[in-house]
Amino acid sequence: MHLNTLDYELWDEVTEQEEWDNIYNAGFKGLKRLRPKGSKDFREFQFDVLMANPPFAGDIKEPRMIARYDLAKKPDGKWQTKVGRDILFIERNLNFLKPGGRMAIVLPQGRFNNSSDKNIRDFIAERCRILAVVGLHGNTFKPHTGTKTSVLFVQKWNDDPKVGALCPRQDDYNIFFATMRKSGKDNSGEKMWRKISSFTSPPDELSELMPPSPMQRVVGVEGDFLQDVHGHLVVDHDLYNHEGLTEDGIAEAFIEFAKKENLSFFEPSPSVTPFDAVRYRRLMDGLEAVESCFSQLERTTRIDSEFFKKYHIKLANLLGNKETEALTKFVYVSDGNHLKISDSFSDEGIPYYRGQDIHTFFIERSNPIFIDEEAYNQSFMIRSHLRMGDILLSIIGTIGAVSLVSTNQPATCNCKLAILRPKNQKSEFIATFLNSEFGQSQIDRFTRCAVQMGLLLEDMDQIIVPVLNENFKKLITDIINYSKLLLDQADLTYQQAEDLLLSELGLKDWQPTEETVAVKSFSESFLSSNRLDAEYYQPKQQKVMTIMHQSGLCIGDVVSLAKRKFQPEKQGTFNYIEIGNLSGEGFANSEVVAMEEAPSRAQWFVKPNDVITSTVRPIRRLSALIESEQNNYICSSGFAVLKPTKIEPEVLLLYLRSPILCEILDLHTTASMYPAISTEGLLKIPITLPKESTRQKITEKVRESRKAREQSKQLLEIAKTGVERAIETDEATATTWINQQLEALGINLSNSN
Repeated sequence: MHLNTLDYELWDEVTEQEEWDNIYNAGFKGLKRLRPKGSKDFREFQFDVLMANPPFAGDIKEPRMIARYDLAKKPDGKWQTKVGRDILFIERNLNFLKPGGRMAIVLPQGRFNNSSDKNIRDFIAERCRILAVVGLHGNTFKPHTGTKTSVLFVQKWNDDPKVGALCPRQDDYNIFFATMRKSGKDNSGEKMWRKISSFTSPPDELSELMPPSPMQRVVGVEGDFLQDVHGHLVVDHDLYNHEGLTEDGIAEAFIEFAKKENLSFFEPSPSVTPFDAVRYRRLMDGLEAVESCFSQLERTTRIDSEFFKKYHIKLANLLGNKETEALTKFVYVSDGNHLKISDSFSDEGIPYYRGQDIHTFFIERSNPIFIDEEAYNQSFMIRSHLRMGDILLSIIGTIGAVSLVSTNQPATCNCKLAILRPKNQKSEFIATFLNSEFGQSQIDRFTRCAVQMGLLLEDMDQIIVPVLNENFKKLITDIINYSKLLLDQADLTYQQAEDLLLSELGLKDWQPTEETVAVKSFSESFLSSNRLDAEYYQPKQQKVMTIMHQSGLCIGDVVSLAKRKFQPEKQGTFNYIEIGNLSGEGFANSEVVAMEEAPSRAQWFVKPNDVITSTVRPIRRLSALIESEQNNYICSSGFAVLKPTKIEPEVLLLYLRSPILCEILDLHTTASMYPAISTEGLLKIPITLPKESTRQKITEKVRESRKAREQSKQLLEIAKTGVERAIETDEATATTWINQQLEALGINLSNSN
């Protein structure tokens, strides 16, 4: 009706306007009839059902409006100066409902789990029965917003016996929680359409329990897009059964839940079938859906459906079978530096760790940043000074990454990392547990907010750790220490390979000239290189370029550019490699993705012994050698895929990752804000090959390094899985399994020193 819902005091001013009255008069009369008997204002109404998707953005700051809402009060009873628009809509919409009336409202995820919004959840629970919470996919409202949201379903308590027992108040009751598994949209916000698929009939003994699949009624060719009776394409989601053409979803499961709970709006009647326990169990088993008691909600009254995922509940129950203690009993918890010190960053000095530096069990050292000693010793930095044995846990961004601080060298970190300092426990065991599925599940479960997800320090005491026997924890500690020893050996061996290459090129221990001025003729500069940027002609870079030009070869002379175009329409799965999947050691981690879900950047097939290198910022050291024998690897368009022809893959990898030679790569980038190098420019970069015997030694060193590094990773996996097995069974069973794995690797921990 073109009225400001929140500012209902001014409705009379609007409704008295002739132009407005000509359009909305009849509707407004109907609205006024829904006011409580005797009411003259527009604060309360008697709606049966209300559905709302209020705006999230912006705050209400007008004191006159704020003073009309209880949710705008501070704990001390005073009015806030500004209140989120969606918060006021919650109270306003509840005032629209009659006793026993129902509401479904879309809210940002933070309202369901933020500790600061507990008062909002308490306000709702005091006035309503919480019926259900359905977590929507993060892509649901794209491309308009990527804010994570959920739908809250409530029924207003009916405390007035004159109105009827639609929803009598209860101290405890069951709540339905469900989360979408199928997104319905891709990351860009485009709808994902359902395809016609084949159907396999259920076994005979189940045929009476399971109704005929709707897919049996679908006419069309398998693989074609599904259309409803109106010829409209069907979105691929699991929220509800689309006109009998798709499987039953969250809505159908909730209907059975409502019947089971004898909710007033689904009471048995001639038009409503009775509760079907078998169907309900089958639906709940097939969906990400559970029911939980109101009394079992956590201390902050969290009602986000993701908190109640089956996986989290299953692991929590397994962990609950063991003796446990809060994480905070074993560690002191703090976080890193909160103040901006980017002006103090440099290429050398005291390491300053970020989330990207701890994506492995031990701190990543391939692309560090540093601060000077003066910044490190500032009073505000002292609280974030690190010690050997500290555990760093990423709490914003790459949430859940865990790394050990394994040296006594001075270092610090930013506020996106939590610092866990052990009290009386081995840090190796605590770190291993946090890396296990039991630790990661809790970290994921206690993560909050809607826009920027994060793990709050105040929630650390809710993470529990198993109390296992000392012998088992010592075994885990020994494995972690041996893994670190192998990692150090891998670094040393790789450095030896790099030294061999640089020595052969005459760059070992080479000190660049301090000159910063170069004078070139027109023919030596622009005519030969087509470059006019001063950095390109700096004496330091030109000296390295001269050395690389010795053989007269370019990278394109020793490799071929592999352009195996990825075809996403094919069926199956693949291992997708993005720039963020590259480790500092030249390994390429990957994510398994179905063909039809291929990211738009997926472009090139990658084969064993290919070397992939980033062509976009940051280029430095972002190269990897593909060693897997599988042929189902795909990389993004941000890579060039190089197939070595006259150079060993290991030697090429060393070239592309060597810090000195990376400067040449950087030198050939173009643009300023987002530097990149073209594949043609990459192939034209000069390269000098060491003699064959040296290349053979380099290859052996790189392979030896990678073998040690791979073995180190295997040990970390054994330790992590061992802890999981100890929780699922017992320490003795887990110890036996661990010893079998170590024996298979030929590792004897007693000789690890």
